[in-house]
Amino acid sequence: MKKIVLFFVVLITLISISNIYSQSIPQTINYQGVLKDAAGVVVPNGDYSLTFKLYDLPSGGSALWNETKTINVVGGIINTQLGSVTPITSATIVGAAWLGITVGTGSELIPRITLTSVPYSIMSLTVPNGSITATKIADAQVVKSLNGLKDNVNLVAGSNVTITPSGNNLTINATGSGGGGTVTQVNTGSGLTGGPITSTGTLSISNDGITTSMLQNNSVTSGKITDGTIATTDLSDNSVTSAKIVDGTISATDIGTTQVVKSINTIKDNVTLVAGSNVTITPSGNNITIASTSGGTIGGSGTANYISKFTNSTTLGSSTLFDDGNRIGLGTNTPDFSLTVNTTPTLGLGLKVSRTGGGLIGLAIVEEGQPTSLRGWSLESWNQKLRINASGDNGITTLKNLMTLDRKGNVGIGTETPSYPLHVATNRKYAGYFTSDSLSDETHVVHAEYLGNGLEWAVGVYGKSVPADGFGYGGVFEGGRRGVSGFVNPTGDGQYTGVEGNVYGGSGSNVGVLGSASGSSVNIGVQGVASGSSLNFGIYGWASNGTSNRAGYFSGNVEVTGTLSKGGGSFKIDHPLDPTNKNLYHSFVESPDMMNIYNGNVVTDASGYATVTMPDWFEALNKEFRYQLTVIGDFAQAIISQEIQNNQFTIRTDKPNIKVSWQVTGIRHDKFAEKYRIPVEENKTGKDVGKYIHPDAYGVDEPLGVDYENNKAAREKK
Repeated sequence: MKKIVLFFVVLITLISISNIYSQSIPQTINYQGVLKDAAGVVVPNGDYSLTFKLYDLPSGGSALWNETKTINVVGGIINTQLGSVTPITSATIVGAAWLGITVGTGSELIPRITLTSVPYSIMSLTVPNGSITATKIADAQVVKSLNGLKDNVNLVAGSNVTITPSGNNLTINATGSGGGGTVTQVNTGSGLTGGPITSTGTLSISNDGITTSMLQNNSVTSGKITDGTIATTDLSDNSVTSAKIVDGTISATDIGTTQVVKSINTIKDNVTLVAGSNVTITPSGNNITIASTSGGTIGGSGTANYISKFTNSTTLGSSTLFDDGNRIGLGTNTPDFSLTVNTTPTLGLGLKVSRTGGGLIGLAIVEEGQPTSLRGWSLESWNQKLRINASGDNGITTLKNLMTLDRKGNVGIGTETPSYPLHVATNRKYAGYFTSDSLSDETHVVHAEYLGNGLEWAVGVYGKSVPADGFGYGGVFEGGRRGVSGFVNPTGDGQYTGVEGNVYGGSGSNVGVLGSASGSSVNIGVQGVASGSSLNFGIYGWASNGTSNRAGYFSGNVEVTGTLSKGGGSFKIDHPLDPTNKNLYHSFVESPDMMNIYNGNVVTDASGYATVTMPDWFEALNKEFRYQLTVIGDFAQAIISQEIQNNQFTIRTDKPNIKVSWQVTGIRHDKFAEKYRIPVEENKTGKDVGKYIHPDAYGVDEPLGVDYENNKAAREKK
């Protein structure tokens, strides 16, 4: 490529000084230049990409400003305005500046061009009158305003004020005002002491000198009285009348003892005594007489709040039942429930409910107002079991068993004969429903764990659903991130499986593990990940015992980002001549090298030459090229006259206009190939030593195959 040299001439448009201040300052700089090649010849007409940069150094440094534009060059002349793409602001150039220019993708031209003054930059040395605003002035430099006034502010002396300027100072004095004359004497009065006015004379108000008559009516408000300072002695007798007390504000604690009746049997406000059976109530003055109309007397005493009982026919005493008005206690005077029982039981029984005869219910819990139909729950001891029942709309005739506890500790829900610690039988949608709102990685809404040990296939959770052949799910799991997750923490050296799927029997198509995914982004039906310090397989497939076995089958495109190793390879398509009845195979072409093959046809020109141009990535991908040429249609000789250089090679024939078929091979030397070069030979290691990849090809038994142990473990059934 020819070197392009830019000769720049700076053009300054002269502007009349007489009207320069009446125009706004442009933000661009006019430049012209002549574009020539290294030989000094003006370049051809056309569009050229030029990049302009401003620096504060003649060389090196970072650009203060830059812009790139395409300029149409005619006769080598470049005419442009710098700043038309990227504006040049006042902050861009604060001192001397140099202009750097680059043509296309080449290097910046040397030397940089020094910027000189132009008429507008000369103008920048002056400030037009009235052009500086308050925002341009730094803080704490001048008086910007006085009481909101600006420009020339005059201070005018008002009444009793003088303003005296002196240099940079303004002295403002008050001249005073008021009545004339001299005070020589203060006469004493009620509460006021005084005397002649001297340098040591005083004027004061004596203690208790301010009387009621000296205070204006309504002048002493609540705010003038310190909280908590009004004492009883400050109030005159009988001065607080009923009208001064807010209704309903006197509480029992405000009333002294032995003053009024505060309550009767804890009842307050207006209490009315009502005469019951065989009782009369007779008021007389301040007396109320309560009398019995029946004969005989009952005596005795007891402890407060204990329910009375007859200790003999005419004497009352305390029972063991305690009643605090809301709760009843048996054996306790601090009941915390409607009925609290606290006893020293006999035979370990704190509360005993027994039944005799043909009754079905030992203890019933019923709805309020439903004693006859008995719509509630009931407990009964039956056949050495405890049974919890629910009654229907017809009362005890339709009892439904809810829960049964037998002597073995088995609990049955929906069954009277539980066979397990928890046995649930139902015809409802769910036999069990569990929820939790504990937000933790350790939260298990249902936790099942086998704690035994031994060489057995114990199952932590077993689900079974076989309503009919081809129907039912043994387990369905729904998660926000993973539907099913399986973990194994092995300690041995065998094969362990996190998730296993097995299907046996039948004559249809069986799928051990089925994965499907759909969505608007990337979807993966089955994903395998393996990591460790030895050999890892993200996905391992194996098939046997069939007439045709496939370790993996992919219906669609397959992409492998790593290295693909195989025993053989081919393509398989519908036979072009009989696509519905036959398949067509072709085998891969193999090589000990990571080799690429390229070919084509070309016709030499009248001089017997033909240049073949390869893609621009050809030499970046390949090395160690090999060539083959075949002449077509004539007896002629053909050679490679110029090997591959700059992604081209040249063919020469001893005759003109000869058609030549060519083939070029190259060895990959890209980054991946260099790092993961495939070895031609390698020694087997570890468990593979002494075994075969394909034992059947050598006529040896299957156990001598390198994959035998893995395949055996995969097909073993528990």
